[in-house]
Order: sequence, then C-alpha cells, then structure tokens
Amino acid sequence: MFRTISRLLKRLHGQRGQMLAVGVMFMGVIAGSAAIAVDTGSYLSHRRSLQNAADAIALASSQGLPATGDALSLAHEWAELNGIEPEEMNITFTQQVLPGELNPKVTVELTVGHSLTFMSVLGMDSAEIRVTAAAVRTSPGGSDGLMPWSVLEEAKDLANPGEPVVLKYDSENVQNGNFGALRIDGNGANVYRNTIKFGSENGLCADGVPDCDDPSIVQTEPGNMTGPTRQATDYRINNTTAACDTWEETIVINPDGSHSIRPECNPFTAGGNEGSLRLIIVPVIESLCNGACYVTVVEFALFYLDGYGDGGCSGNDCEIEGRFIQSDTNYGALMGVYDADTFSHFVRLVS
Repeated sequence: MFRTISRLLKRLHGQRGQMLAVGVMFMGVIAGSAAIAVDTGSYLSHRRSLQNAADAIALASSQGLPATGDALSLAHEWAELNGIEPEEMNITFTQQVLPGELNPKVTVELTVGHSLTFMSVLGMDSAEIRVTAAAVRTSPGGSDGLMPWSVLEEAKDLANPGEPVVLKYDSENVQNGNFGALRIDGNGANVYRNTIKFGSENGLCADGVPDCDDPSIVQTEPGNMTGPTRQATDYRINNTTAACDTWEETIVINPDGSHSIRPECNPFTAGGNEGSLRLIIVPVIESLCNGACYVTVVEFALFYLDGYGDGGCSGNDCEIEGRFIQSDTNYGALMGVYDADTFSHFVRLVS
C-alpha cells in the first residue's frame, strides 16, 4: 500500500514539468480564443452599423431618382450624416429601361477598414468591411385597404394635387348608371358600407404590373346608395383624430410643391395613427361604362377625404370629394412600374 502511493507520487513529480507546459499552452489557447471572440464581435457590430448606414443612404438617394444629380447630392448628404467619407462610398445608378428595368435604382457600396485590437498578436491588424444596399423609386402597383370609389384617369391628368376632385358622383353627374363606386369586396349595400369604413379586404393591381396576383379588372357598383355612403363616410370623418381633421393639420406642403404627411397623422408607418381616417387609397380607372360592368385599374392615388360636395348627402344628392396627395409615402403597396405622371411614389430597398 505505502509502496504504491510512493510510486504514484514519484510519477506525478516527474510529470510536473509537462503538466505546467500543457497548462501554459491551454491558457494561450483560451486567451487566443477570447481575443478572436472580442474582435469578431467588434467586427460584426461595425458591419451592422455600416449596413444600416448603407440602407439609409440608398433610401435617401432614391428619393431623388430618376434625376441622378439630385440622387447623388442626397447620397453625399446622408453619407456625411452617417460619418462616411467620400472615398469610402461608391454610387451606381441604374436607369429605368423597360421591359427589363421597371424602376430607377441606386446602389450604394461602402468599403471601410476595421481595426483589430487583440488579433494583432496573430499578425492581423485590420480587416476590410464591405456592404451594399440598393433602393428603387417606384409607383404603387397593387394594394388592398382601398376605398370602393374611383377617379377617372382623364380627371386625374387634369387635376392639381391639393385641389378637390370628385370620388363619387351625385345624381346630376351620373355616368351610364354609375356613380364611381366599385365592387372590390363584392356587391351589396352592406359590403359597400364596410369597405368605405375599413378599406377593402381584397386587393387590386394596376394594369400591366408584373408579379401581382390580384386582378386589375373590377366591376362597378351601379346606383347611388346614398344611405350607406353617408353612414360610412360619417364614420370616417367622425372617428378621425381631432388633430388630423383638416388638410392643413394633416399635410405639409414642401418647398418643391410636393406633400408630406405629418408624422403624428400618418397611419401607414409602424405604430402610426390608426385614427387618421381621412387618408385613403383610391383606384384610378381608365374609363367608366354602362351598368354593372368591368373597368380597368391603371394606377392608385393617395387622397385626403374632404367629405361631401356642396349639397351634402341626402336624397339623390351625395357627392364625395377628396384631394390628391403628391407624396413619396410608402403605404404598404406592392412595387409597380415607375411612372413620373402618378402623384404617388415611394422608395423601397431591394436586393
């Protein structure tokens, strides 16, 4: 027994130097791993920050498209705001060339050096970070949440943004039995009323937009339907937030004449004002027809709902008016084909 213990102690004594060497090596591995982890974390954090900067620059720049000079100025302005030096950024513009390129596009590439603190002991003092972001400016190609009203393409082309136009006609201006109403969610007074109150559940596409699964043809809803129109329109007007109840309270007119929605009145952003019910989306149609017939949607327009025409809404007199909003507002629509003549445009990141 004592002989066995003595032999074991002698063996451990002889291996002590080896164990010390192994321990030192093991500590070196741990230290190296920790250094790699720290520098890798720093690298990834820097890369995320640069990707966010590239996204912001691309989105800002695309608002100037298709004018590349304006877009380039916006890119440099936002690069400076994000701490990016001119030599660290490369900008490429792709013009709209149908049928291949549906929308004008800007691509932003950032190349920035990243210092490595701990990995320098392994001979690596720095690493290069390269990120890319691209954004387009487009016109709405498809949408749900629509009003079951319409505006003629000809009337839209003659209109000035911010001036009232008719969305639903009264009996004095009826066209072939149609008053401008559409059967987006189906026919009948109750469906029509609910579609005005809450927006359509079904979607529509602008004619000719690729990769849009909804129809671009929709049936008209003939008849005046004064009661449902008044009830649903009153619902929107009466339930609108008090601070967003007039055009002036809701819309900002920019120096270039375009419009912006005041942030506190914007229902289309994450966490936006759901009580801003005077902001509506209306299909623009090619032409009206006779009776319950089919019309073609050619684009979509963002409107401010003014309310009723001069005669109010009673009997056969129920005219609805609204104002075109000329704005780069992304209300969740499907990307379409950029059209400079539409009043609604928006920008979006693309791969």
